[in-house]
Amino acid sequence: MKPSIHSPRGKQRGITLVVVLLLLVIVTLLGLAAMRGTVMQERMSGNAAARSIAFQAAEALLREAEFWASGKPTVPSSGCSGGICAMPVAGAASAWEADGFWTTAGGYRVSALEADNIEAARYVVEFMGQGIAGPSECTSDIDLSAPTCTSTGGGANNYRITAFVRMDNGAQVMLQSAYQVP
Repeated sequence: MKPSIHSPRGKQRGITLVVVLLLLVIVTLLGLAAMRGTVMQERMSGNAAARSIAFQAAEALLREAEFWASGKPTVPSSGCSGGICAMPVAGAASAWEADGFWTTAGGYRVSALEADNIEAARYVVEFMGQGIAGPSECTSDIDLSAPTCTSTGGGANNYRITAFVRMDNGAQVMLQSAYQVP
């Protein structure tokens, strides 16, 4: 009897190795896709947290500006000076809307909040005219479209306050509020 030339090992062609390598490539690609999604979610949550901190700083800046405006600062005849701005001419843009207003020195007021991770904490108070202060009593006869109102207080200064905050991580927020000083 002759020994068999074909042994069980001789019939193997290495197909198992190819299948395992393909599965390894597929699992690696799935892992990389999952990692990429996780990194993106981490960046989004970091940006949301940075914007939230900038928003809170801008709200604190509005309160600071309201306190400053309650002293009825002297309004310049035109433009902005030291954080107080004259009433914009009808149809014209406000001074703070100009390109580079918040980066060039001059018209805005700098807050003490500019420290640590806050790169810029600035605000302007715009005089918007005088109005009725305090509670008012409105009466109307037959014509409901034209009530007659009388104020129980004196004239009040109306202001529009614009606060701008830029963090050192790139987050920036601009808030506005209307404020009346009796």
